[in-house]
Amino acid sequence: MNRVGAYGALANELEAYRELPQPTLVALVGSKVVSKVVVLDGEELQLEIQTVWASPKRSAVRITAIAYGPSHLRTERLEECLTIPLDDLGSFVRRKDWGRPKEDVR
Repeated sequence: MNRVGAYGALANELEAYRELPQPTLVALVGSKVVSKVVVLDGEELQLEIQTVWASPKRSAVRITAIAYGPSHLRTERLEECLTIPLDDLGSFVRRKDWGRPKEDVR
């Protein structure tokens, strides 16, 4: 398996999920694992994407993307995760703001 290409495919999938509207992303939490096959450099990779709550308070969503592909004498597995925090208003909090107190806007 071309690891660079596989990581690129995983990053593309995670980025596509990051761009989803918040209601759509939340609706995917707990649903079946999304599985698809992509061809990369003539090799088939199976991608699996799972969306779960990242915290018991449901303040963040974790997306896990896994790629399975051929390797010498076995199947190789690569995994990447993305955690997207949600703020109280239902919109995304940018990573740089994570953990910082919110300013009181009146």
